[in-house]
Amino acid sequence: MLTPTQLDKLPEPMIKLMAELQDEIISDICRRITKANLLTPTAEWQLEKANQLTLSSREVKKRIAAKLKVQEKLVKELYTEAVRTAIDEDAKIYKMAIAEGILSDNYREKLTTYTRSVAFSNAVKRGLKNTNGLMRNLTNSAAAAANRQLSDVLDLAYLKVTSGAFTPQDAIFEAVKKLGAEGIKCVNYASGRSDQLDVAVRRAVVTGIGKTCCDLQLDLANEMDCQLVEVSSHLGARPSHAEWQGKIYSLVKGHPRYPYFYDATGYGTGDGLGGWNCRHSFFPYFEGLSSPANAPDFTKSENEQVYNDTQKQRSYERAIRQSKRELAALDSARKEASPELKAKLDREFERKSVTLKNREARLAEHLKATGLLPDNSRVRVDGFGRSVSQKAVWAAKKSYSVEYSPSGKFNLIDEVKDLAGVVKGKIKSVKYADLSDSFKNSFDEQLKRCEPNVRKLLEMWLNDTDIYITDSKSSFYLKELDYIELNIGRPPAALSHELFHRIDFKNNITKNSIFEKSLKKDFQAISEASGGDIVQYLVHKYPNAFRTNHSGNIRLKKEFNCISDIISGVTQDDINLGFHHDKEYWEEDTRRVASEAWANYGRIYYENNTEVIAMLEELFPTFAYNTARRVEKLTNVGR
Repeated sequence: MLTPTQLDKLPEPMIKLMAELQDEIISDICRRITKANLLTPTAEWQLEKANQLTLSSREVKKRIAAKLKVQEKLVKELYTEAVRTAIDEDAKIYKMAIAEGILSDNYREKLTTYTRSVAFSNAVKRGLKNTNGLMRNLTNSAAAAANRQLSDVLDLAYLKVTSGAFTPQDAIFEAVKKLGAEGIKCVNYASGRSDQLDVAVRRAVVTGIGKTCCDLQLDLANEMDCQLVEVSSHLGARPSHAEWQGKIYSLVKGHPRYPYFYDATGYGTGDGLGGWNCRHSFFPYFEGLSSPANAPDFTKSENEQVYNDTQKQRSYERAIRQSKRELAALDSARKEASPELKAKLDREFERKSVTLKNREARLAEHLKATGLLPDNSRVRVDGFGRSVSQKAVWAAKKSYSVEYSPSGKFNLIDEVKDLAGVVKGKIKSVKYADLSDSFKNSFDEQLKRCEPNVRKLLEMWLNDTDIYITDSKSSFYLKELDYIELNIGRPPAALSHELFHRIDFKNNITKNSIFEKSLKKDFQAISEASGGDIVQYLVHKYPNAFRTNHSGNIRLKKEFNCISDIISGVTQDDINLGFHHDKEYWEEDTRRVASEAWANYGRIYYENNTEVIAMLEELFPTFAYNTARRVEKLTNVGR
């Protein structure tokens, strides 16, 4: 039997190899795009493009040929070690059964000769052949995908330049960004889904080797006349697998006490034991000799919680890998770029470095909050080596080098303070504890799921805040009287937004120019990347975030309201994507842009929608990073 941890670690050498291949391909394409002469006349362009494709294809095939030799050797080593481990572990149990007289001595020879049998040899060879064939298909698919991507980005860049809408530098810049974000997606399924090369390799290795080991274990069980097996279990199993893990099953139908193995676990199907990415295994079980050792010592809800936490961890890891691929692509391109283009690539490199640091911080916070362990193999990108990493760290530090100024405290002049005291004394405000149970239950339930530092900060300020219950459509924080007007019939998330306004005002947070400067810097990068048409740029970048209203206007979906408001603020409401404050509101006080962005940050991370967070951190990485650090600082220093 292979343990879940052993199965999980199996593909790491192969993933590293394929990551090297993907980075080499992306670097080659980036160099060719950067050096392309996009001002060539149309007839000559076809020849130049064909030449670039031929050279690139030749280079990719050469790299694949070199990797395949190493790959097949690696696969054989992985198979040999995994099969030996699985069979040796089962053999120990069979030897105990023979020693205890449960199996006769006649089975000793069968056990000794099994690994030398023709059936065993054929099964291993078949598994090796299938996996090597699949790996060869994956690498060939990567080569084809790379050629398509190079062809597409060359054509798109050329068309942009010949249309007159883009300079050659702008067209190349957009092409490099697109390639870095997408990577090499080369595995297409009937559903139309495609995966990154490293994801496909992990699935192929875990599934291929796991299934081969299971088949050999079942074959040996048949040889040894073993009718029962016990399935392994692990915390964080996918819910469908949690139903059957850690139990004893019969390999023969009709057993009076134990369910039939194949029916219960779905063995032999893609979604069952031994199927796609499955880390479960099993081992022989003999009544009178064995005692159940794998029954879960955790509840169904505990397993589901760890599963959900792990899936979120995987999401953060994928985002980090994407950032590293983007930085590696940008770094490759700027080595060959003209001074003007290099300056643009450098600015984008700096911006993406901040995004990476945001994502790494988010993963670290998630691991700290859940107690999960980091898995460095899942955030590694081969092209993102020490050199690029150091450049990214330096660029990120440069981006947020402005220090926070000391916080002041709220101080009204005496006359206004006296008047405010009189007015506030006539307002019948309540505390959070006095609100309706339905509102508190709803707010508290989401509070448990929100970003950890935001949760801590909200909890620190929640209970001593004065709240005035209103029927008004809008909720707001009245700083002069230090209370929140709240409609408890509306979504509880509004309270998180207004609490952040109070925290801001009481600590003079957004009076620090770093937040305003961060927003301006991030928006300047958006403007530059969009070529002037920001709305179409955003629709193209985030198609699933938008809708068209009954008037035919493009609007962000409701869950992205906070992003819409931030964009409204940085453009003085020149761009209205649905939820917004009008131009007069922003013009009355320029500091409102940073103040509302800070409060919107609080609501975004309270609601903890990963798609909304991803959009915020991609569009406003410097602001998101500086805000996250300020939130973290506030949770550490307390009230």
